[in-house]
Amino acid sequence: MTREFKRMLIAVEDAEDDEAAVAAGLDLAVDEQSEVIFVHVVSITGERLVPTHEIARVPVHATDELLIKCCERAGALGLSATSELLIGYPAKQIALVADDRDVDLIVVGSRRLSGLRRTVLGSTARALIAETSRPVLAVPLVAERIPVG
Repeated sequence: MTREFKRMLIAVEDAEDDEAAVAAGLDLAVDEQSEVIFVHVVSITGERLVPTHEIARVPVHATDELLIKCCERAGALGLSATSELLIGYPAKQIALVADDRDVDLIVVGSRRLSGLRRTVLGSTARALIAETSRPVLAVPLVAERIPVG
């Protein structure tokens, strides 16, 4: 059985950090001729500990530069794209929107945090996998190569 990705959600947090995730998501969307939904979540400290069952959408997000640039980039590739600006715990909000918009795939960046940094900062990709039953593509952040010698 071949899975089709007709509607794809691409989560973005930061233009530079999520470049690999956006590029991978758009490449796949072009191949599949998918509709793309870009999601950016503004995190609230402590929201992770509060159960949330509703999508916290920002009603007017037309000025969010990150989302505007992502939609323009998708449009330049001939893709239909929309965006959502949300407030709350990123993993939960992304999972709620994915269900609400009935997406076939969620694409998210992964920073490969380890040890104390993962404990303190958390991992949106890891938490998202626990929050949703939808397929998640975690794209690692491409680190700069440092020349040896």
